[in-house]
This record gives sequence, C-alpha cells and structure tokens, in this order.
Amino acid sequence: MSGGNADATGLGVIDRRGGQMSVVNWDTQQARNQIPNYAHPVIRRGRLLDSLSEAMFSPPDSPTTVAMLIAPVGTGKTMLLSDWAAAVSALPNPPTIAWLTIEERDNDLDTVRSAVRTALESTGNPAVSDAVRNLPPTTDENYPVALTQALEAMGEPVWLILDDAHLLHEPTVLEALGNFLRWAPPSLRTILAGRFEPPLAVHRMRLEGRVCDLSHRDLAFTEEEAAILFAEHGVRLDGLDLAKILGRTEGWAAGLRLAAISLARHPDPTAMITDFSGDSRVVADYLVNEVLDGLTEDEREFVVETSIPDAFTVELAEALTGNPGSRDALDTLEHSNFLVERVCGSPGWYRYHPLLREYLRAEVGRLGRDAVGDLERVAAGWFARSGDHEHALEHALHAGDDDALLTLLRECGLRLVLAGNWATVISVLDRVSPTVRADPSTRLLRVAAELARGNTAAASSTLSALDRASDQDDAEMPAELEMLGDGLRVQVAVQNGGIENALKTLQSDPVGEAGDPELDSFALLQEGIAELYLGRLVPAGLHLEDALATARAAELPAVVLEALTGLAALAAYRCRIDDMIARSSEATDHGRAHDLTDHRHCHLAQLFGALGHYLRVEDEAAAQLASLCVPHLAACESPAMGRASVLLGAILEFESTDDRHAVARVIRDHCTPGRNRPLPPGTTALLATSAQRAFLQVGEPVWAAQVAELTAAELGHGGEVAVLQATMSLHHRRLDAARRELAPVLSGELECLSDVTLIRAWLMAATIADAREDSITARSALVEAITIAEPEAILRPFHDGGEPLRDLLDRHRGRFGVYDKFAERARSVIPQSAQGATDLLTPREMELLVELPSWHTAEQIAADLFVSVNTVKTHLRGIYRKLDVRTRRDAITEARARGLL
Repeated sequence: MSGGNADATGLGVIDRRGGQMSVVNWDTQQARNQIPNYAHPVIRRGRLLDSLSEAMFSPPDSPTTVAMLIAPVGTGKTMLLSDWAAAVSALPNPPTIAWLTIEERDNDLDTVRSAVRTALESTGNPAVSDAVRNLPPTTDENYPVALTQALEAMGEPVWLILDDAHLLHEPTVLEALGNFLRWAPPSLRTILAGRFEPPLAVHRMRLEGRVCDLSHRDLAFTEEEAAILFAEHGVRLDGLDLAKILGRTEGWAAGLRLAAISLARHPDPTAMITDFSGDSRVVADYLVNEVLDGLTEDEREFVVETSIPDAFTVELAEALTGNPGSRDALDTLEHSNFLVERVCGSPGWYRYHPLLREYLRAEVGRLGRDAVGDLERVAAGWFARSGDHEHALEHALHAGDDDALLTLLRECGLRLVLAGNWATVISVLDRVSPTVRADPSTRLLRVAAELARGNTAAASSTLSALDRASDQDDAEMPAELEMLGDGLRVQVAVQNGGIENALKTLQSDPVGEAGDPELDSFALLQEGIAELYLGRLVPAGLHLEDALATARAAELPAVVLEALTGLAALAAYRCRIDDMIARSSEATDHGRAHDLTDHRHCHLAQLFGALGHYLRVEDEAAAQLASLCVPHLAACESPAMGRASVLLGAILEFESTDDRHAVARVIRDHCTPGRNRPLPPGTTALLATSAQRAFLQVGEPVWAAQVAELTAAELGHGGEVAVLQATMSLHHRRLDAARRELAPVLSGELECLSDVTLIRAWLMAATIADAREDSITARSALVEAITIAEPEAILRPFHDGGEPLRDLLDRHRGRFGVYDKFAERARSVIPQSAQGATDLLTPREMELLVELPSWHTAEQIAADLFVSVNTVKTHLRGIYRKLDVRTRRDAITEARARGLL
C-alpha cells in the first residue's frame, strides 16, 4: 500500500515493497512511470477533472463527500487521478492529499488502519502529521472515532484517494470503511477508484446526494482527446480514420493506447486501422493478461460461447451454453466490471466490448467447425423464435446449413422485404451458397429485394433467368411462388410497360386469398398500384384498401406505408384534396412511428401533401413539404418517382423564383416520359397544365405547345389534351379556335381525368365569353367552375386565370348565391398584375407582342388577328418605341426581360 502528500512540487508517496517503507517524491513524470505500460499517457480530460473538482472542492456544508470512480480495467482510472492530483497540488493553497493503493493483504482491519495512518502522517502537512501521531494505537477500538475527531478539530481540507478499492472484500474491513465514510467530517473528502464497486453500504449516502459517481462512459475518450493521445505517439490521423478507430475501441483508453502503439510503427496507418481488432496480437495479449486471466474455466467458457451473437439475453445465454445458471454468471461478470454491459435502450440485453468480442470470436473458431456450427444454429433458432429474423438469417448463414437457411428464407424473407429491410435480405443473398442461390424461391426473393431498392434492371434480369430455367425443366412451381412471381412481374411492368398483360396474369390467381398475410398484402398492393397506372381508379381504391387492412393485421409497416401513399395518390387523382392531405399526413405519421422516415414512400406521401397545398394556393405549406421530400425522391432509386418529384418541385418553385426561365428549363427536362420514367395518368393530368402555363409565362410557346403533344402521347386525345390545345389557341388570341377545342370537354364528350382540368376549361370558357362581351355565358361558365371547385376548395385554376378572371369575378360579385363566399375566396388568390412595364403597351400592342416569337410575317399576323397589315405595322412601331428597341429580335428579348412574354 502506498500513500502520499500533495505539495507545490509533487506528491509524497509511500512506496511499500517487500515490507520496506520509504518516502519518495512522486512528481508527474514519475507518476506516469509508476503506471503499467498499457495505460494511456497523460491526457487532460477537462470534463472529468471538473467533475472531480466540483465534488472535492464543494463547500463544507455540501452533502457530497465521496466520489466513486468505477470502471473496467484499462479505462485509465489511476492515470486520471494522478493527473488530477498533480494539477491540484500545483494550486496556490492546495489541500492535503493522501493516496492509498489497496493490495490483497489489506483485507485486514489493523493493516488498513495502519496504512491510512501512515499515509496521513506522510502527507508533508505538519498539522495533519501531528494530529495523527497523537492518536491511540490502530488496534484500539476507539481509533476510528479519535481519527474523525482529530480531522474535524484540525479543520483543514484533507482528500483521501483510495485506488484499487475493488480488492477490499473482508466484511469487517468493508464495515469499518463504510462507517468511516458515513461519519467522516465535512473537511474530509474521499475518492474510491476500482474496477468494480466494493460492497459498501453507501445506498443511503447516495440518496442523500453525498456520492458522486463516475463510470466507464465518463472515462471514454472523445475524438479530440483521442487525437491528442495519438499525437503524443507521433501519429496524425484524418477525421475518417480517427472516427473509425474510435468506433472500434468505443473510447476505451487501453484500446486506444494499444492502437497508438501499433500505428506508431506501422507504415500504412489506414490499412492497420482496418485490420485492428480484438484478435490483433497486441490487443489479444492485453485482453488475455488483463481481462480474461482472472476468470475461472467455467466463466471463460461462458463468455466464449455467448460471444456468438452481437448481443444476448439471459435466455439466449442459457440456450448457447446449456447453463441454467447464466443469470448468476452474468451478474458476477457485471459486478466485477468485466467488459460486458447492458445494452442501452434494450432492457435484458447484454453485449461485450467490440474488441473483446472480436477476440472471443477468434476463440470460438478454435472450438472446431462443428462446434461453431452448432452454436450458430442455436442462435439462429432462438432469434427466429423471437421474431428477430435479421439476426436469425445472419446466424443461419454462418452455420453453413443450406437446408436450414433456405427454410428460414422462405419463412421470413418476404416479410423482411415488405418491412423495409431489403438491404438485409440482399446482404444475405449475396453470401449464400450456389445451391441456395439457385432455388426458385430465393430467386424470387432477390427480385422482390431488388425492386424494393429500385433496381428494376436487376429484378427484370433475374425474372427472365428464372423463366428460362422454368421452361427448361417443366417443373410445376408451388401456387404461393406463382402468385409471388406474378406480383413481381406486375411491379416490373409498372416501370417497363406491359401492365395490362401482367395484371391479367396476376388476377388469374385468387389474389388476397393465399392465406399468407405477407403474400396477400403484397399481391393486393401491386394490383392496386397497377390499376392506378392504368387510370382505373375504382378497382385501384378497392385493392389498396384491402392491402392496407391486410398489412395492418399482419403488422407490415412498410406495406401499410405504401398502401397509404397509394391512397393519397388516388385521392389526388380524384381531386379529393381533404382526403389527399389527410392520407399524406397519416402516412408521414406512420413513417415516423415505425422508423420509416427515410423510406421513399414516406417522402412520396409528403409530395402528395405538397400537391394538395399547391392546388389550394397554400404556397408556403407546399414549399415547406416539398423542401423535405423532393431532394430525397430526386436521388431515389425509382426513376419515375425522381421524375415526378423534380417536376412538381420545379412547378412549386416557379411561383417564387427570381429566375423563372431556369426553373422552366427544369420542368421541360422532366416533362418527357422516357424509358423507366412513366407516371400514372392522374399525375400527368394534374401537372401538364401547370407546366404549360410556366412555359407561356417565360415566353416559350414552342415548349408550351410540346406539352400537349407529350400529354397526348401518354394519355391519348382526351379532355386534358383538348384543354392544353385550347390554352395555346387562347394564348395566340384565336378565341374561336379555343372555344371549338373546349366544346367537347364542356359537353362531356371528352372526359377529363382531373377535375382541376375541367375547372380550368370552364374558366377559360368564361374569359372567352367575356372577351366577346357575352356576360350571360361568362357568368354561367364561372358558376360551373365554382360548383366543381368549391367542395374541395380547389383554387389553383383561379390563381392561374390572372387579371382577366379577377375582373370577371369583380363584375359578377354577389351573383353566385351559396357560392358567393367561395367566389370571393377564389378572387382573393388571384395575384395583382405587376404594374410598370405592362402598362406601356396597349391591349392591341400586347396581342401583337405575343405573336412576335412565332416569327410569322406581318401579313400572317394580320390574318390571324383579323386586322390590316398597316394596323400591324403601326402597333409594331409603337412596341419598338416603348421598349426602346429597333428590331423584332431585340423586342422579343426585351419583352422577356421585362416579363411581358
């Protein structure tokens, strides 16, 4: 046992070796040399030093009198205390410090009393030395009371450091120490350090706030502290390597020191860090000598066998070891502060330190292949029974039992994919044997996993290979696998085309009646999504609702999320804005509740929510949602989702951007479907008119005309295409042509997929009638538009109608009956026209300006506008003069710069 004093120059230490005692001056450098060579060098870990100082320097009336520094071997307890004591001793008026390092022989009451007395006498403080010398012999039963009274009478602060306190186990010694701590005077502060807490009766002291506890988590090195440690060894690491080594060691001081020693003599630090593990020689030697050496044979066998899983419970430990006393074994290890800890946030689970587990796994390998396989099979079975299929698959893979692994993949593989854990399935399938990989069920599982991560090409290739193999062997596939394969083919067809044929094949099976919740919900979901892409909304809704109910009953959160998102899309295509926003919010909340916020369908649900707000001209809410989801969807694995998100995001941004032409180019680039980028017809119907409007506003009529062509290619010549064509005619002031093109839409002869399009058609009809001074027809068309828009508060078409529509609503204010309130709301969302440049030109000059980008001759323009050539030339001269230009090209450029085109 050793004890010492604190003075301005260092610590006075009693060095007791071989029964001899001598006083030595132990300065900081000597203190380092006294620490075993595996401890870390001096690191000024300010947060810990502050915690100790706060406890020890607290006022005399503070309840805190004891600090417990309890942590496993190699965490740097002794060095931290020596650093702290040396720092304190350098203060102007340092307290008196006595340092005791416990040995096994100190489990004797008289021995430990003598050690305390000797340490106090040797502090170098005359007042303390004199007070202790006048005490009765340590064998006197009144000695503890006399010591307490002497320290209290002296009144000077005295700190007692008791290192390796875990070695104390003799009941009489522990009882005496506990009493001494409870009744110590306020001027005495005690620090107990050890690998585990000695069984002292200090529970009441803790409740009274008299104990400050510091654990291995407090001692763990931060990144900054680790960098200092490595620098002291001449090692400089970049941020990535430093983070990697810190992750391996979890800030464990001994592990970091061993890594620093190895790195200092290694020519390639990055390679060394990659190879640094528990079975590295330098780490293994330390773990054997300092951590495992004190275990009994049974304990060592226990930790080796329970190192098979990353973490384990008492029940799993019993299954692996066959030891019904596993709870007691774990309690013993935990109490001795072995490198095992409870998993934070997972009650009942334990884990070994990563470096120790890596060493133990190497030890497992020495048991032999059969023994390791048996342990892995036990772990796989236990995890499978517990419902933890991810870990079950990993252990089944390590066991090397192809039959067991194949059975497990059939039982839980699809559930994992549908739960969003496709990455786990792919990781396992990448490592299975050729026999397992060739099985049809495994191939279909690979297709499902690849589709889940958006790799349609790989999924298609695997399906084709499976079809060729089936054609060659003519083997009949089980009905469940047939249904799974048909569902996957529908999923591929949604991206690659051929949806109708793939859906017919799937519907030839009793979809939703397989009796397997995973398969039923999957098939119903694919059927519903396919119907959405075919524009058949009624059956799509039925299948999606069935998929949702089945997935909820089977507790498949990812399928629930996809079904909710599909229903949000369905509501969007039906223009049920309230339902769309509600489904979107429900899907987003579900994603948060099930840790699926990174799932692309969670972001897709947010996108439909943004669309709902956009249609209601709630631009701030729409922009906020779009900012959350568009960046994720744009980079997701699905080209179609990426296209839709960028397109809608650009349409939303167009309303507030300072560079509308640049945003319009983004819209143009994503209007073209392209291969593997199809959108459901409802999406195209909702976005086409907004895209066309953006092009016209930036003076790109050619782009705007192309929207009608692209939409016709996707949807055929229906109501949407007719409205787009009418918009172009109206833009060119061809009112009769626009009215003819709208007529079949307004009569119902051409059906619009979206009510938004129909509302736009009626509003266009109203403005055309108003331009022809047909007030009755204009009001009638307005009423039709308002009647369709009011139930779902669809305001975007009114916003886009601009100033002519505002004027029209103004003139008919108060003439809409029960719809007056909504009509006023619709009028309020129409932005005021910008004053200034537009006012320079007369209405006739504005009509002519719109025609200039067509590059038609004056004669052609005159014929289109039903005016004379001289009139065109007169207006053209007025435009040039007011825009301060001399040529037609300059007039177009200036008009675009001023926002007139």
